[in-house]
Amino acid sequence: MLILLGLLSLLVFVVPMRWKYGLTLGVVGAGALAGIAVGVASLSGIIQQCGLLFYPAFVPVDGLSAIFLLIICVGAVAVTLYARDYLKPYTSKKSPVHFSLHYTALVWMFLSMIGVVLCRDTYPFLTCWELMTLASFVLILFEGEKRETRRTAINYLILMHIGFVFLVAGFVVSSQGGLLGGFDGLASYFQGRNPIPVFLLFLIGFGMKAGIFPLHVWLPEAHPAAPSHVSALMSGVMIKMGVYGILRVVAAIDTGLQTVGIILLCTGIVTALWGIVQASLQNDLKKLLAYSSIENIGILFIGIGSAAWGLSVGNTPLAVLGMAGALLHTVNHSLFKPLLFMSAGAVYTATHTRNLDELGGLSQRMPITTALFLVGSVAICALPPLNGFVSEFLIYLGLLRSVAMESGIIWAVGAMLALALVGGVAILVFSKALGIGFLGAPRSVKASHASEVGGLMLSAQMIPLAGMVLIGLFPIFITRTMISVVLELFSADFSQVGTISLWSGNFQMLSRVMFVLLGLIVLLWFLRRQTARRKVIAEGPTWGCGFTAPNARMQYTGESFSEGLQHLTNSPTNARSFKNRRAGAAVPKDEIFATEREFGVRHKDRIDRIVSERWVYLVRKLNARLALFQTGRINHYVLHALLFLAFVFLLTWIGWI
Repeated sequence: MLILLGLLSLLVFVVPMRWKYGLTLGVVGAGALAGIAVGVASLSGIIQQCGLLFYPAFVPVDGLSAIFLLIICVGAVAVTLYARDYLKPYTSKKSPVHFSLHYTALVWMFLSMIGVVLCRDTYPFLTCWELMTLASFVLILFEGEKRETRRTAINYLILMHIGFVFLVAGFVVSSQGGLLGGFDGLASYFQGRNPIPVFLLFLIGFGMKAGIFPLHVWLPEAHPAAPSHVSALMSGVMIKMGVYGILRVVAAIDTGLQTVGIILLCTGIVTALWGIVQASLQNDLKKLLAYSSIENIGILFIGIGSAAWGLSVGNTPLAVLGMAGALLHTVNHSLFKPLLFMSAGAVYTATHTRNLDELGGLSQRMPITTALFLVGSVAICALPPLNGFVSEFLIYLGLLRSVAMESGIIWAVGAMLALALVGGVAILVFSKALGIGFLGAPRSVKASHASEVGGLMLSAQMIPLAGMVLIGLFPIFITRTMISVVLELFSADFSQVGTISLWSGNFQMLSRVMFVLLGLIVLLWFLRRQTARRKVIAEGPTWGCGFTAPNARMQYTGESFSEGLQHLTNSPTNARSFKNRRAGAAVPKDEIFATEREFGVRHKDRIDRIVSERWVYLVRKLNARLALFQTGRINHYVLHALLFLAFVFLLTWIGWI
C-alpha cells in the first residue's frame, strides 16, 4: 500500500491546480487510516505483523513501531490539513509544478517515515531513511529563490549524509558473516562483545537526525527556512526517527548497558540545557521553537539513559518509568510542538514576520491563535493539567524511586536537577514568546494590521490539541500502554513485583488532581468574569515613567526580557560558545539626547561554526581549486581522462588494484 500510495501521489503533476491539494490530502489520509489501524491493532494485541508490497516476508509490528506509527499518521494529517491555507498566498508566486513537487515530497516524506518504523532489515531501512532525508530536503527548499534557504538546505543535506555514513558503518560492523542483519541481528552481535564502539556509531548517525548536542546545528537553521507545516512535521515527527533508532539499538544491548546509560544520560543533560538556554536568547519565533525541540530531545535522552542505567543495575522502577516517560514524552512532543509551529505559522501568515520585536498586541487581533499558543506553551513547560506534565512526572517518579532505593543517587539527583533547571528556563522562554509576541501593544504596522487566519489552519491545530487534553486528563490509559510497550521492548516481565498496580494507583490519583486543577481554572475564570461585570472599568494610557505620550516602544523587547539569563551564560567559559552579531551601534553613555539609529542583535550558536561552517568553507576552497581544471576546452578534458586511465593502469601493474 505504501508503494501504491507513493505512485498515486505522482498524479499530482498531471491533475489541474485546483485538484492537487485534494489528491495530496486523499493519499495522506488513506495512508494515515491504514497506519492508525495497524498501530491500534498492534497495541491491542490483534496483530503482530503486517505485509508490505514487494517485501519478501511479513514485517513484525511491535508496540514500539506502533507508537511511532501513530505519531507519524496523526502528525501528517494535521500538517497536510494546515498546508492548504498556509500555501495559498504563494499561489501567485509559484508555478503549478513547484506546488506539485512540494506536495509529492510531503507525501513521500510521510510514507518513508512509515517505512522507517516498519522495516527492520538493513537495506529497506536505509532506503526509507535516505528517502526521508531527500524528501525533507525538497520541502525545505520551497522558497529556494532565497540564498539563505538554499544554503540551509544544502547544509542540512550534507550533515544528514554524514550521519547516514555512520549508520551504514554501524550496520556493517555489526554484520554477522557478511550478512547485514538489521536491528534484529544486533542482539546476537552484542552478546559477549563490547557494545560501545558500535553504539557510538549509531549514536552519531541517529543523533544527527534527532539533533543531540553537538550535532544539532542544522535544526535551528532548517526550521525557520522551511514552511511552517514542514517545520511542524520535521520537529514533531521526523527528528523522532532518530530517537526510534536509538531505542532499537539500546534494546539490543545486553552487556555494557550501564556505560551506555551514562553516555545517554550525560548527552541528554547537555542537550537539554544547551537547547533551552539558546532558546531563551532567540528573538526569531521559529528559531526559538527549534531550540526548544533540541531541549525536548535532551529530556527524551535523559529518560532513555536513566532507563538503560536502571536496567543494568536491576533498578526496576527507574528502568520502566524512565523508558515509559521517554516514550510518552515522544508522543507528547509530537503533539504540542506541531501545535506551536502551526501557531507560529499563523502569526507569520498574518504579519509576515517572525521577529518578536515586531509583534505584540496579537491577543486582540488573533484571539484563537493566541489561546492555542498559550495552551501549547503550558504543555511544553510541563505544567498541569496538560500532557507535558504527565511524561516528565513519569521520569521524575522513576528518579525519585531510585533515590529512595539508594541506587545511583548521584546520577538520579543530577538528572532531577537538570530537569528542574530546564523546566524553569522553559517557563521563562515561553513567557517571553507569549508576552512579547502576543501581549502588549503592537510594535509594528504589520502587527497592528494582523487578523485571524482561516478556519482550516485553525482546525488542523485542534487535532494535536485534542490529544494533549486527553493525555493530560486521562493519563492512566496512556501510561499503561507505555509500560506494556517497555516490558515488551526489554523482553522482561516485572509484573510479579506488583509495581504496575502501584503505579496505576498513582496515575488514577494524578487524573483526579488534573480534573481538580481544571475545575479551579474554570472557577477562577468564572469568578473574575462575574466580578468584572459588577464594576465600572475605566480605560486610560499606561503610565510610561513620566512620559506624557507613551507608545509601543515603552515595552520590554525580546532582548531585554532575557538579558538577565544572557549575562549568566556569558561567563568567560561560555563566551566562546555564543556569538552575538550586532547591527548598528548602541547609544553611548555620554550621549544625553540620543539620535535616531537602528540596533539589532542576533545570537549565533558557535557550535555551528565548529561542526558546519568551517567544513563548508573548506569545501568551497577545495571547489575553487578544482575549478582550475574546468577550462571549457575538450582537449583538456580528454587529457584528464587519459591521465586517469594511465593512473589506473599504473596501480594495476604494481598490484595495488
